[in-house]
Parts: sequence; structure tokens; C-alpha cells
Amino acid sequence: MAKGKGCVSDVCYRILTQTFGHTAYKGKQKEIVEAAASGLDVLVVAPTGMGKSLCFQVPALAAEHGMTIVISPLLALMKNQVDNLRSKGVPVAAFTSETTKEEKKGIIKDMSSSRPKIRLLYVTPEKLLTQEFQSLLDGLFHEEQLNLLVVDEAHCVSEWGHDFRHEYRRLGEFRKNYAGIPIMALTATATEAVQEDIVRSLKMSKDNLFCALHPSNRENLYYQIKCLSAPDDRSKMADVFDYITRLYRRRGRPSSGIIYCRKRVTCDELSSYLRGKGLSARPYHRGIGSATLDATLKNWTNGGLGAEGSVDLVSFSHNYAHISTGIFVKVIATIAFGLGIDKGDVRYIIHYDVPKSFEGYYQETGRAGRDGLPSKCTLYYSREDALYSKQLAANPNVNRVKEDNEGPPPTQRAIDSISAAIFHDPPQLIQFAESSTICRHVSICHYFGEAIDVTDKELVKTFCNKMCDVCKYPNKVQQQILNLSSMEHASSRVDGYIAKAQNSTFREHSGGGQQSWQKNNQRPQSRNSFGDNKRTGPQQEGNVPKKFKSALPTMLVTKPFGSASGLSRPFKPPSFVQKPQKVAPPKLEPEPGLEVNPLEEMDFNYDIPDIVEDDEDNPDEVFRESSPVTLPDVEMELESAFSNKVPVEKREETFHLIRRALYKIFVIKPNHELWAMLQQCPSDGDARNNVLFETARTIEFSMFCLCSTLEGYKRRSHTMMVAIRLLSEADVWHRKDADLEDVREIIDILQRHCLKNGRNGKEKAS
Repeated sequence: MAKGKGCVSDVCYRILTQTFGHTAYKGKQKEIVEAAASGLDVLVVAPTGMGKSLCFQVPALAAEHGMTIVISPLLALMKNQVDNLRSKGVPVAAFTSETTKEEKKGIIKDMSSSRPKIRLLYVTPEKLLTQEFQSLLDGLFHEEQLNLLVVDEAHCVSEWGHDFRHEYRRLGEFRKNYAGIPIMALTATATEAVQEDIVRSLKMSKDNLFCALHPSNRENLYYQIKCLSAPDDRSKMADVFDYITRLYRRRGRPSSGIIYCRKRVTCDELSSYLRGKGLSARPYHRGIGSATLDATLKNWTNGGLGAEGSVDLVSFSHNYAHISTGIFVKVIATIAFGLGIDKGDVRYIIHYDVPKSFEGYYQETGRAGRDGLPSKCTLYYSREDALYSKQLAANPNVNRVKEDNEGPPPTQRAIDSISAAIFHDPPQLIQFAESSTICRHVSICHYFGEAIDVTDKELVKTFCNKMCDVCKYPNKVQQQILNLSSMEHASSRVDGYIAKAQNSTFREHSGGGQQSWQKNNQRPQSRNSFGDNKRTGPQQEGNVPKKFKSALPTMLVTKPFGSASGLSRPFKPPSFVQKPQKVAPPKLEPEPGLEVNPLEEMDFNYDIPDIVEDDEDNPDEVFRESSPVTLPDVEMELESAFSNKVPVEKREETFHLIRRALYKIFVIKPNHELWAMLQQCPSDGDARNNVLFETARTIEFSMFCLCSTLEGYKRRSHTMMVAIRLLSEADVWHRKDADLEDVREIIDILQRHCLKNGRNGKEKAS
């Protein structure tokens, strides 16, 4: 490290300005940087947007030589920071499961040298604890080239933190093995108890410790709660679309945003729905290939202006704090998405579901407005969803089986942060959402230990100048809360849903579209929590469930609508009063001469559009015959007919509908052009009938495997019937539109059975 206070200050400032292009420090950055460069242990607690990464990057480069090791829980975050540093000419690398063999060889060679060139090396806690990496650290330490250990997202260290990870807890071994090497811990979400636990767990020196505690308030964020008396995905999706387009109109252009969802399937459905409405939205979660995720992240990072090819919105799943899931326009994503991503112009954050902890909510909303400009944070809230989120936090088995969770089970702290309000503890998530008198900004500060006298109106204004719904629209907030379901009614609904989830006979896995069967009294095996972590959870008693094997690639549910129970005809979709836009949205321009006031943009409409049935555009009309369709008789037995997840009668009915639809398109017309587009297409009528039969059977079984409830099966049935209808249009066979994934899936199945039929025919002939 640089020696002498004056020298340290000069060197660090030169790096700040020349390497990173800043003209001045922000907040307590200067004190933090100089303390780290002087060899002190440092604890940093600061909200998102303060620039925590610079706090360790500057001192790492200020040292004359040597390497700084950075522990980060997220591969996406590492990649983002490594790419940014490389663009500035900084010698940096990441040593993870995604690092290529050639890169690993180069890193190992550099770490084994007496004068390594890499100045910052990013690793996961799991990688740090491996014997291979420990040996490399021993070499650095022996050569006096190990400068600093940085623990990012340090709340993961604490058993009281909302994202506790056991590997983080073991990082305290570093101080024992490498005495004298300073440690820096950084987090945006740490109460006093978490701070003390971080210092104790990492064995940081209290006598040689610099603590930088920043206020929790983000005065440029507008917090609002949208209360729902009866949760309904269809109306929520419509309201999300109206909310985003309203914001676009007021700003005169598209804006970048993130939607956080609890489940991956919700991310997929919501992003598909918004794309169908003309918005540039993409899902972001662990179930998507890494190449697609990288492209989505890159396009979203460069998006927000409505440019062609850019992504404005991302949808993210709440479990991505450990690995990353969500929606970009926006991105629609899970929890971990956006942590530390260097994008300052995120103008809105939407929580489609209630988060599982207050800290998580605070950290996720912190992705907005990092450039200091006004941004909006909206939480869709119902008591049913709040209680269900509490159940997920309290019951890891339900969480894993039903919600496709990607991280370790929440700690008691996370459970308490949701449920404490029920027992009249200090303000936490439920009280936060249901308060009509306490400013949202003040509630957040209270949670993180800041004492604020709420009776002092002038003091409260310094935290929130009408930048939350409670302060700006108190009467509307009170009315919304009165319209919520009673706690007793909400609890009864949630108890029924949880019981149904626990008795489910099927679990949907995320990795590669795999599924595993289980009896009602068996628990599934725990799955790895992290992308580069090979550890498994404790083995459950009972037989290990078999994995369902299928050559089918994972199919996404691209239609968000729930099945319309009670309709006279099967598969009839509900529709909205406002017809979906089938063309790109009109260019949004502000009115001539109108100067947009960013604070006036905060106005919003609480109304949710009504849902109505519409018989004018019925997708099933294409399948309605003027005369009955006679199909060849065949013997058919459903696969996995023993399962009671979906009634056998319903599955048989669906199979026959699929088969009849295919038969009408390919045989009754007949459509020689479509057959000709299939390789090794059989010319014999019986062979073609067999291809259609096997295709219908495969489609039905894949739908069954990808759904865990009858309602999900019905929704998937409708989606596939619409896709089959589109097969009659020859031009869609070669199109690569994102909304035609199901069509391409059906074509692949048809092709597979054509090839299979051709091979069987040759074998018989020989």
C-alpha cells in the first residue's frame, strides 16, 4: 500500500480522476479509500448509488504492486465490473466456474509469479475456500503480493442478514490464515446487529477498524404501494403495462426499468405479455442460457432510449440475489438481478410480488435512480401475497417445491422482517405496506436504526418532500388499505394454497427443463443453490426421486392469461378491453413547448382496468368444424397416467383436441406445402397419420410435465392450441420472432417424428 498520508491521498485522487474519470469523491468515499489504502480494516454501509465499488477499486490500484481479492456472490455482477474495469485499462480478472480453461491457466500462472500483473481478482466465496485457490493465496502471501480482501454484499456473512450464505460465514478463516492483510466489507443493507455480526464473523480488528455508515434515505426515489383486494395476474399485468406506458408518455420517451417477480414462469409470462403489447421487455433468470443472459444484460445496459435492438425493461425473479432472475424494459427478473450493475438511469422498479424480506425490498428498489434523478418504486401488495411470502420464508420445503427457489432457505431474520408486523414489532414489510400515516422514507430509515421524530413535520420534509404516496396522496392510500381483504380471509386462502402445494405430486426443476416425480410423502433432493457451487443440501429420507428424461427442450409459457373457468367452450381466453397492440408503439413525443417536470411525472392512476369477455376474436374458432372430423382409430395410452396432478379425462380430452387440430391443418385441407417443409416427410397417408398422432401425444405430455396444477395445464393447453393454429400460415415456419417459440417447438416435434418415422420405415423395408 502507498505510504504516508499525503502520498496516499495524492495517489488515490490521481487514480480517481485519471483512471475512473471522476472529478470528486462522493459522500464518504475519500475517507474510505484513504483508510483502506493506509492498511485499516474497513466496514462500509451505504445505499445503492453511493459508489461502493470505487471504495476498493481505487486503493487496489493505488498500491505499488500486489493483488486485491474481491469476494462477490453474483457472476453477473463480477462480469459487469470486470468488463467496466477492462474498458478503463485496469488489469483485472474473474476466477469462476464460467472462466475458460485458457483464462484459468493465465490467472494461475500470474498468481504463481513473484510480481503478478492482475491488480483485482474477482472470485466467489466457494472458489476462495477451495484447496486449489488457498494454495495460490499462500504463494501470494509468501511473496508479499496479497494486498487486500474485499467482501462485497457482506450482509451475506451474517446469520441475521437477509441473504445468509454459509460460505460467507467461513470467510473469517482468511484472517487466521493471512494475518495482517486488511479486510474491507461492503453492504447496502445492514442493521446494527448485522454490522456487529459482520465484524465478528470476519474477525475484523476493532482496534484497527474504520466504519463508514451512510444514511439509508434515497430522497430521489418515489415509493408507492398498489393495494390489491383480490390478487389477479391478468389485471396486474394490464396495470403494469398501463403504468409503464403512462410513464413513457409523460417523459416523452421509453425508460429503463426492472420488474422483480417471485417465480421464473411469471417472469416469462409477464415479459411475453409486455412484448406482445409492443414494449421491449426481456426475462432474466437462471433458467435462461448464459449467452442469452449476457446479450440481454448488454442490451438493457445500453437501452432506455427506445433504440432498435435495445432492451428497456427486464423482468427478474426474486431469487436472483444469489444467481439472478428478472425482467428488463425493462428487465423482468428475480431478486439478484441488478445488484451492483453499473446503470444509473433506471427510472422505475416494480415489485410484481411481495418480497421475502424488508432488506431485499430496500436493496432491489436501490437499483433505481443511481444518477440522482427522480425514479419510481412500486410494490403490488395484497394480504394474501404477503402471508404467502411469509409462508415461503418460514417453510423452505414449500419454497423449493412450489416456487422454484434458487437460493438457500431464508434465515430467521428474513422471516421476522416480514412477519414482525403481525406481532406489533417495529415497522417492517407488512406494516410498511399497510401504513397510511408514516412516510415511506421515514419507515425505511427507522428499520435501519435511524431515529426520526415523525411529529416534526419540517424534519420529515428533509427526508421526503412528497416523494411517497403516503405524503402525496394520504386519502387514496387510506382508501386502498380499507379495500384489502381481511387478515382472516386472506389467511384462509393462503392456507389452502399452501396445503395444495405441499400435496403436489410433481416438482418443476429449473436446470435444463428436468423434472422429478415424487410421492406425496417424499421430499425432493435439494438442488445446488449457486451456479458455480457443487455442494448439495442434506439428503432427505426416502427414495431418491427419478429424473424425468425428455429430448424436448424447455418450452416457455408465452401467454399470461389464466384459464377462463366457467366458460361454455374450452380454451377460450379472457381478453382486455384494450386490444393488444400488434405493431410497435407510437413514437412518444412531449407536447410542443412543454417542459417536463420530473416531480410531476410521479402522478399515477390507481385504477385497474376491468376484464371482460370478448367473443369477437376467439382463437378456437379456427378449430370449429362445419362437420365433424373423423380421425383414424388408434390405441392410445397416456404417459404417466398414474399421476393425479391433472385428471386423466382432461388429458385425454386435450390430446384429442390437439390431434384433431393437427389433422385438420395437415390432412383435411390437405396442406402439401407444409408437409414439404418437413425433412424426410413420409408420403404414405398412414405414416403421416402416425406422425400427427405421435406429435399430439408428445405435445400433450410436454404440457403435462411443464405444469404443476390443473390451472397451469389449462393455460398451457390454450397457448399450444393457438400455436397450432398458426402452423397453417406457411410464412411463420421460418420466422424467428420471440413470440413464436411455441410454434417453433411444435415444428421441431413434427420434424423429429418425421425423421423417426422415416428411420422406422427404412428398417422395415430392409
